[in-house]
Amino acid sequence: MVLVSLAGCYLPGRFIRGYAEAEPEGMKLLSADRAYANAPPSVRGQVRFLFDDFGSLNTDNLDRYGQPWKMVGAAIVRDRHRTEGAPLTRGTLERALKEYGFIRPTAVANWAGPQPRFERPMGMIAGMARRGFPGVEIEVSNLGCATCHAGPLYGADGRTTGEVWLGLPNSSIDLDAYSEDAFVALRSELEEPDSLLATLALVFPEVSERELSNLREHVMPAARKELAVRLAEHGGLVPFGNGGPGLMNGIGSLSFLREGLHGDVRSDEVAWAAPPDLAATTMRRSLLVDGVYAAPGRARRGPMTHDEVDGAHLDGLAGVASFFIVTTQGVLPREARRAIPAVREVFDFLHAVMSPPFPGQIDHALALEGAAVYANACAACHGEYSSGLEDVRLLAHPNRLTPQDRMLTDSIRWAAADLDEATRHLGSMGYLKHLEIENGGGYVAPDLGGVWATAPYLHNGSVPTLWHLLHAEHRPERFYVGGHALDYDLMGIAGEVDADGVYRYLDGYQPWSRPALYDTREPGRSNAGHEFRLLKEAEKAALLEYLKLL
Repeated sequence: MVLVSLAGCYLPGRFIRGYAEAEPEGMKLLSADRAYANAPPSVRGQVRFLFDDFGSLNTDNLDRYGQPWKMVGAAIVRDRHRTEGAPLTRGTLERALKEYGFIRPTAVANWAGPQPRFERPMGMIAGMARRGFPGVEIEVSNLGCATCHAGPLYGADGRTTGEVWLGLPNSSIDLDAYSEDAFVALRSELEEPDSLLATLALVFPEVSERELSNLREHVMPAARKELAVRLAEHGGLVPFGNGGPGLMNGIGSLSFLREGLHGDVRSDEVAWAAPPDLAATTMRRSLLVDGVYAAPGRARRGPMTHDEVDGAHLDGLAGVASFFIVTTQGVLPREARRAIPAVREVFDFLHAVMSPPFPGQIDHALALEGAAVYANACAACHGEYSSGLEDVRLLAHPNRLTPQDRMLTDSIRWAAADLDEATRHLGSMGYLKHLEIENGGGYVAPDLGGVWATAPYLHNGSVPTLWHLLHAEHRPERFYVGGHALDYDLMGIAGEVDADGVYRYLDGYQPWSRPALYDTREPGRSNAGHEFRLLKEAEKAALLEYLKLL
């Protein structure tokens, strides 16, 4: 489930009056005549995780986070043609989307059943919204769970394999770059609607005459006016940013949706958060990095084992997480509440998900030494794992919140939550019966399953490798993230520090998506805190080796 905000792909504009709904293409797998129709909830949940829109694909959502997919795609292609000389083809669009960190995988490694087909990049859900009178036909798209929560797998050489793992974070997805480029492209190309429509027909030859007519007569004129308003009011598409590759800004999104942000507040709304591996999410008592949301009447803290996760607990998590599709996909609150049974199946799936195995070599003797270090120095916050060297699994999640005065990491994320305003807003939407909020003044430590594949580290993605996390004095102030390879010795982004003190990718490496510079001196990006000064160097080396087992 999307546990943090995608917001930034909002393409507003009151385009088509009235209501026309679309069915996501991949959701046909759950149709009565398909193999997954009578599958167990956990298997149905994987389909929903990958393809479900949870009620967000309709023409009314074009006022919030929905997108008229073909128009946006054609505008990006025309912009690339104008600025780079790229051909007016679907291939240009595919290359552009890959630059933003979208993935079209060769396979989903932890998929149960026949491999799914991808008509567009993973996580980009779409369907044709139709209505008979007045005649409406328009392909609407949005971003789903897998945009941020299905990450690439890596081989023994540290390079991506083309496969993905559902539940891993995609630390290369850059929704800021995507939305900003789409905004610039649309503002420019909508000034020449005939040329844009001609390109659209080239890139999407399957487009119908009715859809072309809807775009020409309704969508394009309204979009041109709305984008001009956005430029005047916010200096861009929305007044806040997501933070770059692999980061999200759920607090900014929620504030914007409740009309609490005015003007351009990008320099103030900097409560960045990076999504974790979701394999042990169902052992959480509260959700998000600061544990701000929990089910009403249930304990927020205290250990939980895998076997203790019962139906009532999953029901509670589904109720909480259904609210996130309001902020991430623009679903109206009443529709989000109706989607709780679908979200519940996603949690059935997540309860069965495991973290991916480490693909490189492991020094087992050193890893056993590291297990003892982990038990003494890390388990109290990050969880107890099974013993041994094979199939190491999380046995108990402590659900422990570490307060700011002990962790000393960047405080902006947890401090940004305005609980009084949020409570009023949730009450007005009828959501307080599904979740309650609490600011604990710190962060809930995550489990460390799949940690080898989830660089960069800390809640705001401010440390490029686990080696740097363990050696606070060597953490780089600036480093690149996005489309990176992995270093299995340093355990994180492969790179080296240059003469300017910037941690850059190794010479000769071609990133698979567009990298961005992360500057830890900027607000919300501090790499301070969570230091390991009491560990000896040999203990740090052993701990790094042990973490490969998780």
